[in-house]
Amino acid sequence: MNQYFIGIDLGTTHSAVYYSQSAQASSDTHSMPAAIQQLLIPQFIAAGQVDARPLLPSFVYFPHQSEFLDSDLQLPWGSTSSVVGQLARELGAKSAGRLVQSAKSWLCHARVNADEAVLPVDALPEVQKVSPAQVTETLLSHLVSAWEHQFPNAPIAEQTVVITVPASFDPAARTITEQAAAKIGLRARLIEEPLAAFYAWLSDQQNWTDSLDVNEHILVVDVGGGTTDLSLIKAVDQEGALGLERVAVGRHILLGGDNMDLTLTYHMAAQLAQNGTNLEPWQISGLTQACREAKERLLSNPDLQDASVVVPSRGRSLFNNSIKATLTQNDVQQLLIDGFFPQATLSEQAQKNARSGFSTINLEYEGDPAITRHISEFLSQHDVTPSKILLNGGVFNASVIRSTLEARLAYMLGDSKFTMLTPSHLDHAVAKGATYYAQVQAQGGVKVKSGLAANYYIGVASPMPAIPGMAPPVDAICVAPFGLEEGSEEQMLPNEFSLVVGESVTFRFFQSQSSDVDEVGNVVSSFSLGQLNELNPLSIRLDAGHYHEGDMVRVYLTARVTELGLLLLQAHDTQSDLSWTIEFQVREA
Repeated sequence: MNQYFIGIDLGTTHSAVYYSQSAQASSDTHSMPAAIQQLLIPQFIAAGQVDARPLLPSFVYFPHQSEFLDSDLQLPWGSTSSVVGQLARELGAKSAGRLVQSAKSWLCHARVNADEAVLPVDALPEVQKVSPAQVTETLLSHLVSAWEHQFPNAPIAEQTVVITVPASFDPAARTITEQAAAKIGLRARLIEEPLAAFYAWLSDQQNWTDSLDVNEHILVVDVGGGTTDLSLIKAVDQEGALGLERVAVGRHILLGGDNMDLTLTYHMAAQLAQNGTNLEPWQISGLTQACREAKERLLSNPDLQDASVVVPSRGRSLFNNSIKATLTQNDVQQLLIDGFFPQATLSEQAQKNARSGFSTINLEYEGDPAITRHISEFLSQHDVTPSKILLNGGVFNASVIRSTLEARLAYMLGDSKFTMLTPSHLDHAVAKGATYYAQVQAQGGVKVKSGLAANYYIGVASPMPAIPGMAPPVDAICVAPFGLEEGSEEQMLPNEFSLVVGESVTFRFFQSQSSDVDEVGNVVSSFSLGQLNELNPLSIRLDAGHYHEGDMVRVYLTARVTELGLLLLQAHDTQSDLSWTIEFQVREA
């Protein structure tokens, strides 16, 4: 029996877990929904010292074999060969080539396979590299062990688990996350992070309808450690009642708090170089950690004029050889506030930088650091003026950054008035919202609908005799109608088709230009394709199974759209139990 709803925020910089008891497990089934609580996560804070903390830094450190005694690496649930969490981050700041960070961002790298062993990118010769998928599994495994340690009689594999991912994650990154969860026994659902943050806001409201009116748009700005996610949610009229619908998500923007720390790092390194002190590569990590701590002190206390930054140096005496510098309040204001949150007009686009012919294999960082320009581009792309703004992410813990963004949005939106919604805890909202989402799905409550904004079609070739200069005509078959809610039941197309297996083939996709609702299986003939928008084709090779390469197999089709906007077409063999899946991201259309 499912006793608990569990929300896991597998963050780029920090991870968190929230949970609530299900009504089935409660002795009083007529009581109010169970309170949502946070799971404290045991982790190393020093050699041989373990402490349970609200957040687990998403860092994995691979120590030298002589660095620790076996007794130093004992967690409450057993020994470990790698260090995860707070101590990992601290050790990585002092020693290059042993730390993996931002693994989540590597899952959707355009040129690196998630199963490819590339991390750490600066690995020392004796450090065996691992894949982004393996690191994801390591972090999830630590969180699962933390749960099992606190709730030994409620195995997490038997609970309802929701894991959050960036709204802009591509299908492959989502699949890798699900597979990593499955390998450690979790059957988890995924929910996008900005939507989870909005669910956290809903969970805090006595009556959310008092805060919203029909046709209002809520802009969710989620700035995490490594990514910026933008989403639009609309309040709609649902048969006389106020409902909610997620209507747009932004692209994957690899820009967040880590970029701010690196900005200060390079500023301080350049300042030290001017004074004759050139840092070695291994010291840059230590400088980044020191700049992060100094930044947090300065942002939390505007009256503080400066903060010391200490970088360790090798020598007999750590203190005598430390390199010292000063980060000022003016540095923070100019580099972070003006650099990441400049004024922008509503029509302004994010800037594109010229790319170098050669570059090292690393994350594909965003060229333009101005978060405000990314917001203006997103809003102008969807031609929407929001009247409510919800912020999320640890970056906004700093009141000066919150107030700056509010002022920049006021300038951007001109005469249009907007209200800032009060967020849940900025570091924990995503995990809390994921738990509330699971609760709502099972026990009822307000749901944010995410229906399709168009009809979607797949191209089907029609056999015809050879005609010079003419390719075989392609008709478009409706597989997902306008308004179909993401996460709904799969639908079966009425006709059979032939599917080519065992060789590379191309699938063509189309989108309607109007909001008229079509029916699943309806055909738009090749002569009428001009009334549709053709989307990016998908070229894949489907496994032949027991068939030969190039065979055409009789199949029937089923289609559904997942909660994350992934159109899943399944072709089922009419003569056996074989099936093939074609995945297409309708939101990117």
